[in-house]
Amino acid sequence: MFEKNRLSMCVATALLGLVASMPLAAEEQQGKEQKSESKEQKKAEEKSYSEDALVIHPSDKAIETIQVTGSLIPRTSFDGPDPMTVIGEEEMKEKGLLTVADVIDSLSENSGYREGDAGNLLSGFTVGASEANLRGLGAGRTLVLVNGRRIADYPLPFGGEQNGVDLGTIPSSALSRVEVLSGSASAIYGSDAVGGVINLITKRDMEQTMVSHTTGIYEEGYGMVNTTSFTTGKAFERGSVTFSLENLSTEPVYANDVSFLDDRKFMVSGISVSRQDLVNTANSGPASPAGYSCEANGLITTQTYGDDGRTVCNYDASSGIAMASQVDRTSMFVDGRYQLTDNISAFATVLTSKQDVASSVPANSWSGFVMNTDGNKGASITRSFAHDLGNTESTYDQEMWTVMLGVQGDLELGGNTWNWDLGYSKARFNVTQKYAALREEVLRDWILDGASDYTELGPNTYMVDNDFYDNSLVDNIFRDASQDREALMGTATTFADSSAQSLTAKVVGDLSDFGVLYNPVTVAISADWSSQSTGIDPDERSRNLNGNGWLNVGAIEANGSRDRTAIGAEFLVPVTEDLELTLATRMDRYDDSSAIGGRSTSTMKFVYSPFDMLKFRGHLAQTFRAPDMFNIYGESTGFASITDLLGGDCYDGENFTGVCPGYTVTSIRRGSQELDEEKGKDIGFGIVFNPTNHVNLSADWYKVRLNDLVLTESAFGLMSNEWQCATGGLPGGSKFCQDVNDRIIRDETGRVDTIIIEPQNQEYRELQGLDVRMSTSFESAKFGRFGMGMNYVNTLSHEWLQFAGDEPIDLRNGQPGQSLPATRTSLNFSWSNPLNGFRSIGAGLFIQRQGRVDNFVGTKKLEPYYTANLTVNYKASARMNLGLTIQNLTNAMPITDETNPYWPYYWSHLQSPMGRNVNLSFSYFLSN
Repeated sequence: MFEKNRLSMCVATALLGLVASMPLAAEEQQGKEQKSESKEQKKAEEKSYSEDALVIHPSDKAIETIQVTGSLIPRTSFDGPDPMTVIGEEEMKEKGLLTVADVIDSLSENSGYREGDAGNLLSGFTVGASEANLRGLGAGRTLVLVNGRRIADYPLPFGGEQNGVDLGTIPSSALSRVEVLSGSASAIYGSDAVGGVINLITKRDMEQTMVSHTTGIYEEGYGMVNTTSFTTGKAFERGSVTFSLENLSTEPVYANDVSFLDDRKFMVSGISVSRQDLVNTANSGPASPAGYSCEANGLITTQTYGDDGRTVCNYDASSGIAMASQVDRTSMFVDGRYQLTDNISAFATVLTSKQDVASSVPANSWSGFVMNTDGNKGASITRSFAHDLGNTESTYDQEMWTVMLGVQGDLELGGNTWNWDLGYSKARFNVTQKYAALREEVLRDWILDGASDYTELGPNTYMVDNDFYDNSLVDNIFRDASQDREALMGTATTFADSSAQSLTAKVVGDLSDFGVLYNPVTVAISADWSSQSTGIDPDERSRNLNGNGWLNVGAIEANGSRDRTAIGAEFLVPVTEDLELTLATRMDRYDDSSAIGGRSTSTMKFVYSPFDMLKFRGHLAQTFRAPDMFNIYGESTGFASITDLLGGDCYDGENFTGVCPGYTVTSIRRGSQELDEEKGKDIGFGIVFNPTNHVNLSADWYKVRLNDLVLTESAFGLMSNEWQCATGGLPGGSKFCQDVNDRIIRDETGRVDTIIIEPQNQEYRELQGLDVRMSTSFESAKFGRFGMGMNYVNTLSHEWLQFAGDEPIDLRNGQPGQSLPATRTSLNFSWSNPLNGFRSIGAGLFIQRQGRVDNFVGTKKLEPYYTANLTVNYKASARMNLGLTIQNLTNAMPITDETNPYWPYYWSHLQSPMGRNVNLSFSYFLSN
């Protein structure tokens, strides 16, 4: 673990260096910096506007304007009324962030639970995909855009609950910068922009050709990653073309590769037969063939009950648990711009990605009960097939493409220049999921092979003839199945797709100062139409629940679409030279199968600058989110693997004393077309302090309340909540606990039989927090440029109320089974220095801290968790750049939670056991 005293020494040393060097920097810079323009000069500047990122208009004095995320009105900087984080390509390199997912994970604001390779090892929902979760409000409540436009969601729901954008499909070589608005923006973008907005801005107007390659591997020798990209661009008299091609390949990492997991193998039931004999109780208990050796058959002897023929075997399935998937992804990006006339230009952007992901978990186990015809003997059976049939391999063939087209220009209206643009975008995402599975009817025949007659009494419950029960059943269960693999196993297939298209129009220009305002009011008016669709189509065998399907595999299905029309307006009102207001409103109208028809949202923001170095900013915004497409149209009837925290006497009231029973249950999920939209308010207030051009400090407080929240409990969440309700962690008599107990159906023996999962409108979720940011830089002619930044996020409170009349549940430290830190902090230090000729050298250190989290039973806080990335970059010539990135510099390992009953016994959605990772990179400019 990155020790606290080391962090303190690092910070103190950096601060001492800053203080000692400031006089030198001030002396060297004296007389070099131009004074900032006066406010009178700014008032006289000509305003110019642009659709996308950076456009320089011809004039006596060129003024740069950018389309800032969260606003329809382009501005001259990101320093507006909203708290923004902008990470450029160079900063990504300095922090050791190699992918788009790395960039989002580095944000302290990205504080919620997320799936992914390490986030939900055994779920199988969205293998290889990664999502954003700003403010901890859920992946579906963070809007992800590319160049300000929506793209298609990942077709399969994250966590089996909600849709969102897969960040893994965006190639890093195509990115110019990432803009993150950590606040609501429903009045600008409509639905989904509740927790914040992430806008990925692509490169354009390049006039270089570059080849780059990065190779990385974990210190223990596994998980090699190779990324190769080719980027080129050409600018000509009336336009430009930019092209990028990238390939990424990663090797899989399995649990048995990782030394940290050596003392926590993933053990599953191998073969177990427990007999019950009502005639001769001495024959009751474990049973196995005489002379059977677990070890000789690739298993582990768990217990031998004195006599030969009474052995129970387990299986170490660590070799089949993929900690990181195998990925092969090829992405292409093309951007073109052309000046049609002096006043009209056109643009086209194409982004495509083809990705193959492979993962694995141990092959399914069969559990059932077999009794004899007389009814006086029975056997409870668990039979794993991982040791003789191997792992259940799964593959995800993914194809994503996005096309954006548009024209933009300006026109004279009322003596003012108005800018307009029309845009069309279309995106599609296809996934073919394939995984090995056992054929139920073949497996049934294999288990009961030799029985002269049998009767099915219930799911996996059979009555067989006495002779077979006495003489063949146990031998059948323990025999090797490898020679029957081809008959037993097949491939289950699910096809999933999603699409999104939109048509937008916008016009921006000045109105009037009405004789009282400091400057004319700027107005932007927008209108758009969009359409979404979702489809999940499993094979016929997956739909079969009558004993002729796939073992423990059900069907997840969805099929639906929605159209939306919207109109909105935004006003930038310069009230005085010190006070600026922004007002925006938007009306969205939906056409789908849900209960909503439309929703209007508005926002008011202000920036007040009493001094050049000090700004106050704030906002009051309405927010809303339409019901998730999967929550409307998605349904499934299948199976879920659960850990029964109340079963088997595994919990003694204070601690988990043994392995809690795990088994497969029927899972029923229903979509709902009666869901209301989520709606709420977002209030924020902040202070920005810029004492010099090289120092920036800001602090922002926010409070978000979201009513009619739509949530779908997972099987994992329901089981954790049931345990909390039973043990006093949650009020057992509340409506919340009653609902949990109603949806977990147990049979007469107390074993869970069925879990019912459904989306519900819940009362509210409310959170408030504090974001603090700091950045500073200075230059020395002798030592180069130094930079430092800090980002601190504190979730001050987070309440969740599902039913009126209950007490709110405190989520400041996460949900049961998904603990989260209430505070996150990041520090980054950078240095660069030009050498003689074209050579230069630079380095960066990026430190992240996760605050204390609860242990599983909530009895104490675990220690904070630190990680650090170190980067060194060397420009060897005008064409060649070399780089070294060490991720997890201190080789920080997860903090073990002794109270956690779930493998791998630490919070896997927060921490990784993979260790230190070393990456070498080079880039070469073929032309400049």
